[in-house]
Amino acid sequence: MASAFTTLPALMLAAWAFGVAGGSATVVQSGKVKVPGGELYYEAQGARRTVVLLHGGLLDCRMWDDQFDVLAERFHVVRYDARGHGRSSRIAGDFSRYKDLHALLTALGIRKATLVGLSAGGRAAIDFAIVHPDMVDALVVVSPGISGWAFNDPVLQEHQAELGKAAAAGDWDAATEWFLRSWTDGPKRKPTDVDPGVRERVRAMARANIGTNGPGRVEEVNAVPRLGELRVPTLAVLGDLDMADIHDIVDLIAAKVPGARRIVIPGVAHMVNMEKPAEFNRLLLDFLRTSAQ
Repeated sequence: MASAFTTLPALMLAAWAFGVAGGSATVVQSGKVKVPGGELYYEAQGARRTVVLLHGGLLDCRMWDDQFDVLAERFHVVRYDARGHGRSSRIAGDFSRYKDLHALLTALGIRKATLVGLSAGGRAAIDFAIVHPDMVDALVVVSPGISGWAFNDPVLQEHQAELGKAAAAGDWDAATEWFLRSWTDGPKRKPTDVDPGVRERVRAMARANIGTNGPGRVEEVNAVPRLGELRVPTLAVLGDLDMADIHDIVDLIAAKVPGARRIVIPGVAHMVNMEKPAEFNRLLLDFLRTSAQ
């Protein structure tokens, strides 16, 4: 299996809590699972078919708040903080997102799951599905990245340059704002065009994670030339106001993955499930129902 490394900048502990889904009390299991060189925080609830939610970069599992309880009414749903995010351990050396996911599923006794990933979470989900096809029964990628892709959108490059300057100066508030400009507002909107509640939810997560990790490299699959290996029902979702690169990635997935469906949601950028949760949930539940194996 071919691998590549991407440079990054800079037993379970079980707990039980009660939540409410669909008007009835459900039990939410939470804890931490050991992975090589660290540990991952997770939450799980519900029964039957397993759906795993993978969050985007600089975010955490709370970005799925509008989906977690809804999915748990019909499925066994798991969400977790990726290494370097949220309540999981910080990055302190080389690691692999898809190997971390494998360790999590193994520890939880999950043999097969549907993966739903946004942005970097979609990137990790694609890698995992290529390496472990026997453990994935369906794949949903939302505003996805993909390993092996070279981003070239000039608006994104400009934003990333400004984010880098702010980070180099230790101005993490400004760096967070540039992250929001790229991945919440998108290239076609001003900050004032976006629901302020959504923007502040993203800001709170990003500000808590940005600048907190040490150096490390991420082992990846280089999925771009291997998309044709995917043989599970696949749905690719994006907002029409997202970066050009994300549109190109979704077009590539639709062209290369046999039977893949492509859906564009109007009026939103990268954070599709947070900006239009009701519409996103309808699409996701419909796909999960029709993709049952």
